[in-house]
Amino acid sequence: MYEKKISSYLKKSSLQLTNEAIQHLSFFLKLLLQYNQSHDLTRIKDIDEIIIKHFVDSLYITSLIDIPSPLLDIGTGAGFPGIPLAIALRNNFFILAESRHKRVEFLTIVKNELHLDNVEIYPHLVTEKSFFNVNGVITRAVESIDETLHRCRHFLIKNNFIIFMKGPAVDEEKIEEHHDYSLVIKKHYTLPDTQYQRRIVVYKKVTDEIKKIYYIAKDSTSPDGIAVTSSENKRFKEFKKIAANPKKYNTTFVSGKKIIKELMDTKPQLCKYLIIYDQYTESDRDFIHLISNFDKQRIIILKKSLFNEIDITEAQQPVMVVQVPALTQWDFTCRELSLMLPFQDPVNIGAAIRSAVAFGVTHIIVSENAAYPFHQKAVRASAGAVFHCSIEKGPALHMLDTRTIPCPILALDMEGEHIYDYKFPPKAILLAGTEGPGLPAIDKAVKLMIPIQTVESLNATVAVSIALYEWHKQNKNIQY
Repeated sequence: MYEKKISSYLKKSSLQLTNEAIQHLSFFLKLLLQYNQSHDLTRIKDIDEIIIKHFVDSLYITSLIDIPSPLLDIGTGAGFPGIPLAIALRNNFFILAESRHKRVEFLTIVKNELHLDNVEIYPHLVTEKSFFNVNGVITRAVESIDETLHRCRHFLIKNNFIIFMKGPAVDEEKIEEHHDYSLVIKKHYTLPDTQYQRRIVVYKKVTDEIKKIYYIAKDSTSPDGIAVTSSENKRFKEFKKIAANPKKYNTTFVSGKKIIKELMDTKPQLCKYLIIYDQYTESDRDFIHLISNFDKQRIIILKKSLFNEIDITEAQQPVMVVQVPALTQWDFTCRELSLMLPFQDPVNIGAAIRSAVAFGVTHIIVSENAAYPFHQKAVRASAGAVFHCSIEKGPALHMLDTRTIPCPILALDMEGEHIYDYKFPPKAILLAGTEGPGLPAIDKAVKLMIPIQTVESLNATVAVSIALYEWHKQNKNIQY
């Protein structure tokens, strides 16, 4: 209906579009006129003016700058410049941000009628809680440049662009360098064959700082996952049970971004749910990307007080719910070196396993009554090392029978021979005593002492680490 008129104006501006794109622009214009009064879309009534000031203006910038993709159009209103750009650049992706309900309704109609699969509508104001994975921002909104720069700084990454399409009134603004941005284009121009004066101002983000806030909205939903605000929630009750007894459910909580990242990279099949709390703020770009790629149905946003109930480590970090293997019984097979741990503190268990894996010992035997090695505190203390070794259940220390074990038991004991004088055998079991009481008498065990001065004894995990270091130095021919 309006193809010829639109095509004529585009040619005057040296803008070349396909026939299909021009047909879509014509249909967009038809919808704009149809819904203009009921949805308060534009004060311009004249068709020629609409084509020039909305359609041509939106598209003319393609001759001035390369359009980033994905691109966020802030305050798009009736869809300018986002809709014309999405019609002309079908390989680009556009997010149209508009908070006014009737205009959102109109944009949805246009998107559906024109089958614009390269368009997403964001029906909210862009605030500090909004976050977008985009390569640039564009806006024709009346908001000042400084306000928009501030509005976007928390989600734009380094080298992203913000494109401002303004009128002559922008000349009254103070356009200059900004702490987070560099001014790269400031250009005056007039749309061809018109007297319509325009300004394009482009800033580039020059800092790496970003920030995303994960939150529960007033309607008890979250844009980032499933919001849980009640202690009576079925899933929260399951989490409470796991926190109280992870061993019973073969499931644990892993807290800390570094460990979660590693698990997602190496053992994603073990990762069941990602738990974060309301108003949690993240500035690590890689971790934000990890969360955005995780299944939203498995991201749980907890009310802060509920999160505190399951955050045993009190780290205030995201928590991954992880399926862990059931511990099998040790069959008394000897490895190059196995580490037997009787520690009753999960932090000590985790720290010892961390040292073991660091020095190449990956067979761990936890004695009866020892702490659960996949306890949340043990996992955190191990820095994830518990997922990179073989862990089995062994007997209580007082039940150890050296006649059933086909290799030497090396027991750390203050009455033994100096460990630095001892030659480690090809296969052995390294054993430390429990915190406080130490070791019971073990028949035929080789006692090894770590010589110390002044203090009465070493912390159990420190002693284990020193012994592992000495074994590693001898058996791996490492020169320190």
